[in-house]
Amino acid sequence: MLVTVRVKALINGQVYDKGQQVMLPTAQAEELFSGGVVASREQIDRVWASVGRVLSPGLIQSHYTATPYDPSALKVLQLTAYDPGSAVYRYHSAANTVPGVVSALVRYGHTNKHCDLRQWDTEIDAQTIQLLYETADVVHSHMDYWVLRNELRRGTRDGLMQALTYHGSVDPGNMAGSVRVNDGGNDDRMDAICFGARPYHHRLGIKHWLPIPMPVADYQQIAKEETVKSKTFRVAHSPTMRRIKGTQEFLNACDYLKMHQGIDIEPVLIENMEHGAALRLKASCDAVFDSFWLGMQGSGLEGAAMGKAVIAGDPEAQNDLVKLGIPVPWTVANDGPQLREVLAKLVRDRSFYAAEVERVHQYVRTYHDYPVVGQKYADILTEAKRNGPPYRS
Repeated sequence: MLVTVRVKALINGQVYDKGQQVMLPTAQAEELFSGGVVASREQIDRVWASVGRVLSPGLIQSHYTATPYDPSALKVLQLTAYDPGSAVYRYHSAANTVPGVVSALVRYGHTNKHCDLRQWDTEIDAQTIQLLYETADVVHSHMDYWVLRNELRRGTRDGLMQALTYHGSVDPGNMAGSVRVNDGGNDDRMDAICFGARPYHHRLGIKHWLPIPMPVADYQQIAKEETVKSKTFRVAHSPTMRRIKGTQEFLNACDYLKMHQGIDIEPVLIENMEHGAALRLKASCDAVFDSFWLGMQGSGLEGAAMGKAVIAGDPEAQNDLVKLGIPVPWTVANDGPQLREVLAKLVRDRSFYAAEVERVHQYVRTYHDYPVVGQKYADILTEAKRNGPPYRS
């Protein structure tokens, strides 16, 4: 087996420098490969083609599969620590559902008890991760370059493209201060292609909106499985930031509709649950109230993919979509009184409810389904690779 030496090493009585090639018996090559000393083309391909290219949380069976591994595809090494909104594993999975890109996901730490998905772990798989880094075409960091710099202790190298996705939500009135755009200048220094997970990132000068991926077929299936036969209208809400998401206004609206309009409505708060269980609880509801802030976010997207009505607000977030040529897909409520009004209409007017469900569900299928986001991602990276550096021009 022809292998490439990865570190200076004594092999069969001869010293080989990094990058030199040597022909070895297969058994010896495999032994040295496991120690991180050498790697063959076959061994590299085996690592990139490993299981975990499509990930799914417990209690959810995915209908999506990775495309057959292609050695000529762009190899993308995804790096994250905390996975905000359980989005990074979905970006990784979406990328692997289309040809042209193969993604490997590396994660550091166990700080999110709600979602701990990963393909490779920085503490356990250091040798494999180093090989992935050495053979990647793109290193894609999420939120910042912390994992790259502190765990891999790497920066950039010749022929390596860097990318970064900004995920962060921002506090209303502090748009510029809450997201570290350009990560202290590192985006420029590393010539990184930058993506924003939300349309509002365009306001911050981030070039590419890469929609948060949703496995629509998976969520439709669990919605069928979790349907509750009840006259009670159940509305899901994830109160991650109660003050600015409008949690109290939501609870007040439900109480008002029950007490003053006789509407049988139940607020379902989804919190302190593992990701798969949270998805199933949401699937048992009729609608989702996402937030008065930043429009429809990850929670609402999940509900829309399941075929639920989604209520959200924020005129600026609505304008962000309109500027992209996309009609606002969710049921708009920008404050408490509007929320009471639309909740009552969704309960009482089944035609209105059905139209709102269809509108928001079609939007998610069009812009957020795994193959859609995966293809957009592959196209952006392929074009950048074809044009060559500088990538931020």
